Amino acid sequence: MNNSGPVPSQYLEPTHLHDLLRHVDAEEISLRNTLRLLQVIPAMSQSSNEGERRDMRLRIEQSLQHAALLSQNRLRVMLALARFLSIPVADVSFSALLPYSSAAAIQLLIPARRRLQSLVRQVSALVQSVSWVINESQRIYLTVFESLPGTAPSSNRYDASGQKNLNPALFRFETRS
Repeated sequence: MNNSGPVPSQYLEPTHLHDLLRHVDAEEISLRNTLRLLQVIPAMSQSSNEGERRDMRLRIEQSLQHAALLSQNRLRVMLALARFLSIPVADVSFSALLPYSSAAAIQLLIPARRRLQSLVRQVSALVQSVSWVINESQRIYLTVFESLPGTAPSSNRYDASGQKNLNPALFRFETRS
């Protein structure tokens, strides 16, 4: 006999299912907003308008705050489901819920899971692209700034006092073997 918690009924309670689906809807909305935000970032990195950049920073900060609230709500929903199913929180997943779901609930859970998985893949791919664009933009800007008149070229041949640094590892000899 298991005394770790209540034995779950045949199906999830409607309140658990409602809370889960409401949370999944909020996650989906958040992921769609994140996609829109990520799509704008590469263009904003080129913008010189400080007002637009400030607005973007504000949108990113609001997105982070909303993500923190979603994380708290996700934990609350998962804790309730874990208690109901008498399983560890780490084991709560859509797959773990299906045996405890009615046919009608399954018809809601499976498409919700697919939508979330699709959005997560889209966000992940876009994050990689935006990251590449930002890194390349930074590399280009650094190259341009290094070539501006009046700036010291980045060189390891001189130390801070202006003396030549004769570290042999800094010299490459173009020889054939």
